[in-house]
Amino acid sequence: MRVLASNMKVSSASIVLFCVLPLGKAFSPTTHSINNKQLWGQRKVTAEKTALFVLDQDDTATATVQDQLVDSPASIVFYDEVLDDDLPEGVVCARGVCVLQDEDFDFEDDVEDSLKKDESIVDKVLNSYIGPRALLAGASILYGTNFPLGAIMNDALPPSAATSARMDLAALALSPFLFKLNPALSAQALLCGCFTALGYTTQSLALVDVSPATVAFLGAATVIVCPTLEAIVNKKPMSLRDAPQTWLAATLCIVGVGILELYDPTGAGLEVGWGDVLSLLQAVGFGTSFFLTERMMRGQPDQALPITAVQVSTTALICMLWCLADGWIGQPGSESFALQTLFFDPSIRTAALAVAWTGLITTAMNRFIETTALGKTSSAEASVILATEPLWAALFAALWLSQDFGINDYVGGALIVTACLANTLKPSDFSQFFENKEEGELKP
Repeated sequence: MRVLASNMKVSSASIVLFCVLPLGKAFSPTTHSINNKQLWGQRKVTAEKTALFVLDQDDTATATVQDQLVDSPASIVFYDEVLDDDLPEGVVCARGVCVLQDEDFDFEDDVEDSLKKDESIVDKVLNSYIGPRALLAGASILYGTNFPLGAIMNDALPPSAATSARMDLAALALSPFLFKLNPALSAQALLCGCFTALGYTTQSLALVDVSPATVAFLGAATVIVCPTLEAIVNKKPMSLRDAPQTWLAATLCIVGVGILELYDPTGAGLEVGWGDVLSLLQAVGFGTSFFLTERMMRGQPDQALPITAVQVSTTALICMLWCLADGWIGQPGSESFALQTLFFDPSIRTAALAVAWTGLITTAMNRFIETTALGKTSSAEASVILATEPLWAALFAALWLSQDFGINDYVGGALIVTACLANTLKPSDFSQFFENKEEGELKP
């Protein structure tokens, strides 16, 4: 199996190139021409707004608006495209997924509303305070099982076969949503699917040589990838004053990765290999996918599941090509690796069950749970809850695989998770620091 894995790393390079080359209009920055009516008339403002206007080469006014407080607690803040005329109010975004907040949901009256007699049990759970947050926590826990189960699948199957079977099942489960995709989003969704495939394939390959907990922690480096793309593509201001939470998160993440990878408490010497590189490349794939997905969904948040269906289907197609390029098809003993025969071979039954779990539960069903619960919470709360995914991955790796952790795993992992939490803060949370600094500079 190790020989197969090494061959797969070579063939995965074609996947990386396939995903990166099609970059085009999906990454072209957009500007919005606005006037006072558009800026102040589209939303009900209950507190003061601050707008920064910049003239581009065509003397078009581009604005970055900070909503201090708006009617919907889940409104998008600190994002240039908030001025998009087609952007609805009450959009909730977390980790690349955006949905419309439930218009009938009131955070202050959620307990009272949940007691209405005409509501079903499901509605009562979703309209309660605990319900949607518990669903998001459950989704984070389920996501955490992907990493140790991925290692288990790789022990019995070639990574390409395991990932392909998993994505085939997920694509089949989500296929009804494919026909609901807005045709205008087709090209962007396909490009996004290529980066999603990059994330899944590199994750699977990394799990051959790297512990599941380390792969999960390094995958959380998306906390750096997404803001970087926002700065480059969306031209979003990223100075220390404009986005202090991003700089804090990036610093914590870089230090965490450094401790995780460069510090060896046993003194046996550093062993940074291809698995570690692939783990970080996983963050690039998923981070870019999150960025593109959120970019599409901010304008059309009702397209969450159709876009997900396209991403998973595209990943399934690329994984099929990966299997063909991998060379195991037609080899003796490979007959059981195909999806149609996978569940009938007793020798790989555990791996088959892991494929079914990761395909149907943690990929297809989990995304449905996530999009449902996001409509009932704020973006900040959802991001904090979902940031616990690497911790659950480490816990399951310890329970199922008896993985041992060193001091570098604890410290580095804690810093990376803290970076994810820090990224949920708002620039206004740091205003006191900058005010004190300005006062100190003004004193003679």
